[in-house]
Amino acid sequence: MVDRALQQRLDGLLLQDTKGWLARDPLRFPRRFGDPADQEIVGLLAAMLAYGRVELFAPVIEKILLLMAEKGGPTLFVDGFGSEEEEALRPVLYRWNRHPDFARLFRMMQRVRQDFGKIGAAFEPGPPKKMLGGGIQRLRARVALPMDQWSVGFRTWLPSPEDGSACKRWWLYLRWMVRQEAPDLGIWTHLDPSQLLTPVDTHVSRIGRLVGLTGRKDAGWRTAEEITASFAELCPRDPVRYDFALAHLGISEGCAGRFVAEICGSCPLQPVCREGTG
Repeated sequence: MVDRALQQRLDGLLLQDTKGWLARDPLRFPRRFGDPADQEIVGLLAAMLAYGRVELFAPVIEKILLLMAEKGGPTLFVDGFGSEEEEALRPVLYRWNRHPDFARLFRMMQRVRQDFGKIGAAFEPGPPKKMLGGGIQRLRARVALPMDQWSVGFRTWLPSPEDGSACKRWWLYLRWMVRQEAPDLGIWTHLDPSQLLTPVDTHVSRIGRLVGLTGRKDAGWRTAEEITASFAELCPRDPVRYDFALAHLGISEGCAGRFVAEICGSCPLQPVCREGTG
């Protein structure tokens, strides 16, 4: 049972500087566009690159957006993706992802759009594991290369919930696409926010333990389920509504995971945090 005092504190967290957080969030990239087709394309790209420090992956996204702009925008870039676009991606890399991974990602999007009309249509309503797993399987089926020939970098973009992965970047993407409330986009209206799981990263996992949302120490699928179940006690129709603020509390170094007077003294969650008083 989640302490109801936590809900008041989480609501207070939502009143923090969300605009400042958004300026450092990969969600800012799809929010630049007004066309839902552009939003889901750029959103998928941004979500797949949302690992490591934002200062490192943001310039890579910017570089690809410039390439897209030269072709008339994200939708035209993906729908017309061919050898010329692939060659333009040759200088693009980020950590273990190289230009063949990006080319394969855009060719996959192209085929998904040809077969379903839009990326969102590849995801069907259902329990979280079935909804996400089924959607990823449909995307995998549209990669024009056998899985045993995928690079390690590309493989990380299409994980399976059955393997125990929290699929953090995919739940982040679905949160952006499905939730109707700001800062999210809410363009996939055929899916319900109550079916989403929390995108668990190290920040959400750590803070979740500190305030009693989970007792688990890993950042895997079961932890995502446990944190979401705790959130659902507070807001069953929209259990991931606190994710954006909670994640940015950690990203902005507003939580050190231990008592630090200068940090904890101004934290809205201090009264319900087990480390809040030292």
